[in-house]
Amino acid sequence: MRAGQTLVANDGYEVALFHMPYLRMSQDEGGDYSHQGTYNIDFLGWGPNGRILAAPMYAPCKMKLLHYWTAYANGNMQVWESVNKVHLAGGQLDYLTIMVAHDNHPPYSTLGTVVNQGTLFYHTGTYGNVTGDHVHTCVGKGRYQGFTTRPSGHEDLTNRIHYWNGLYVNDTVISQGYGHNWKTWTEPTPTPTPTPIVTSEGGFPWFIYYNRWKRNLR
Repeated sequence: MRAGQTLVANDGYEVALFHMPYLRMSQDEGGDYSHQGTYNIDFLGWGPNGRILAAPMYAPCKMKLLHYWTAYANGNMQVWESVNKVHLAGGQLDYLTIMVAHDNHPPYSTLGTVVNQGTLFYHTGTYGNVTGDHVHTCVGKGRYQGFTTRPSGHEDLTNRIHYWNGLYVNDTVISQGYGHNWKTWTEPTPTPTPTPIVTSEGGFPWFIYYNRWKRNLR
């Protein structure tokens, strides 16, 4: 998604959208380091010219700040929960939980703060135990249920789901998606729909033009 975008389904519920214009993974769930046995994923800030530091992240839906851990070891970790049920990419209508970490200067620190879909709520960063600028994150289906330590010794959201079953990637350029089944919501499309862009790898978000062409046939 892009800054300011919203997407409300025909039934009146918001559609949960991926929180950055580019999807660029640097560590998959179950990875070799802090992700072993978890559904945690690391994303980089990315753009048409490559890496972006302290990259802005936009609210996937209308969300409320539930928890905020300021200790360095926790990396300014925050947990947000959708205010209402939303359409998840796994096909369910349910609440969305999202954990994010490593923003050096989170825009919000007051518990109970509510942000609307498409508004800035976090950044990638280097606060905490990191090797470079990124966001460490996990999504969950349903209301926040805390964290669970997995057999690997690492923890993630108790109500975890795969990221590709949580957030739709409409108007997101997939620069490095590790081959996962990322999904786009069909009809209606996000508003406002931005001008298509070319990726730094020479790829093209063809689905934007396809959706416009499809609408013109009606």
